[in-house]
Formats: sequence, structure tokens, C-alpha cells
Amino acid sequence: MIVIAGASSNIGRRVTARLIDLGHPVRLISRDPATLDPRAERVVGTASTMRAVSQDADVVISVAHARFTAEILADLPTRVRTVVLTGSTWRYSAVPSPQADEVRAGERIFLASGRDGVMLHPTMIYGGSQERNLQLIVAALRRLPVFPLPGGGYNLVQPIHVDDLASCIVTAATRTWNGPHVITVAGPAPIEWRTMVAACAQLIGVRRPIIPLPLGPSIVILTAAERLGIKLPLDSRMLQRFRENATFSIAAMQAELLVTPRPFDVRDGVVDGPVR
Repeated sequence: MIVIAGASSNIGRRVTARLIDLGHPVRLISRDPATLDPRAERVVGTASTMRAVSQDADVVISVAHARFTAEILADLPTRVRTVVLTGSTWRYSAVPSPQADEVRAGERIFLASGRDGVMLHPTMIYGGSQERNLQLIVAALRRLPVFPLPGGGYNLVQPIHVDDLASCIVTAATRTWNGPHVITVAGPAPIEWRTMVAACAQLIGVRRPIIPLPLGPSIVILTAAERLGIKLPLDSRMLQRFRENATFSIAAMQAELLVTPRPFDVRDGVVDGPVR
């Protein structure tokens, strides 16, 4: 039996479908189980109910936030042979962030547990109904005559398609691990932010000059707006990450999970969204 927490998320649904198609019995934990795949056993609950629903589980998967790691691992039955958790490459950022601290704390808890399994740290995820990054770009391209981009968008990112992440999770759940491992999962090659913007503009048939924004003043203005309670699509921590290149080796991903990620294609990122 494979138990999945966070099953109602887009990635959770994709992992569920793949496991069922492969013939694995699956039990899903969700606050709203009626929305989940009817082929699986569905349970009302959250990560805190993991102990009660995993007594006969061989594998436990969590695609919930890493802050739930302690709850998920607490008192898991000894028969659970594999634990698969998801984190984020925010874990490697130097930008101060409570969310990143939660991922790092979750990783420490997992490694200290001695459990057989893996925590996967995905880079920027694109594709699927919950994708936000490319959708925000598309929305801005439609509304604005120019596209303001912090630092000119020359910083590098290495986005991974949601289906490639799902493949990594499924492989991780169906292989044998000795002790706890941590693996970063990413796209095949880094690209510039401005490349993503240009691809989105081409897809929707618009031309928008990219206007570089100086990072320092932009961060100061955004931080001030946050302190005043003004809600904006970006937050100051996201802007600070434009000072970093989010690039990673995928050697462990390919060797341990047998997944070679697809090249970035913006069409794969907005096909499930509102682009018309």
C-alpha cells in the first residue's frame, strides 16, 4: 500500500494516476477526498493523521510542504519501508526566508530520522493547473505595454516540468533506498528569465520591450509596500532571488531516479492554464 499526503494538489493527482496505472494500491489523504481519483482509497485528513492511515503502508509519499515533515514522520509504523518527501531548492538560497527555513528544518528532521527514502528538492515547477510563474508572466504581458524585469532578467533558472517531477516521485516510491537521501531535481539546462518572458510573448503573439529594473531600489520599494500591507504579485524575497543563479546538477536525478528531464518549452507550461 502506498499512502499519499497532499494528494489533492496538481502534482499529487499526477503521481496518483501514474501509480494506479502501474498497478499499485494507493490511499489518498485529503481534506476533500471527493475530488480525488475514484480508483484510489480516499481518507479525510491531513498530515497529522498519517499514523492512523499508514498502519498497513509500505510506502509513504508527501507532496505537502516540507514544514509537515515532523508530523508525517512521527510514529510511522516500522513496516513503512520507504518515505518520499518534497522540499524546494529555496533550501539552497541565501535569501532570508521563513519558507526556506522550514524546508531546511524538514530536511534536517528527515536526515536525523534514519528512515529509508528520499527528499526531493525541485527547482521552479512549470506546467499543470497550479503553475503560477509562467501564468504571471503571461498576465503581465497582456496588461502592460512593456515588461519590467528586475536586473534585466539575466539571472539563470532551471525549471522542471511537473510531469518530470511526477516521474521522479513515482520512481523514488518504487525503488529501494538505504537510509535517507536528498536529491535536487531540475530541468536539463539553465535558461535566463528574459528567455522565459520572450517565449511567453511569442506564444501569445505580442511584442513587449523588456525594461530592466534596478534591483536595489525595487527591493526597497517592494519591502516598504509589504510593510504597509499592500498585496502585490511579487514579494521582496522573490526579487532578492534575482541576484542568484538557481542552477543545479541533475546527475543524481538521472542516476538514482532514471529521469532525464525534457527541455524547457513554454507551451508545456501554459497549456493547462488560461492562455487563449
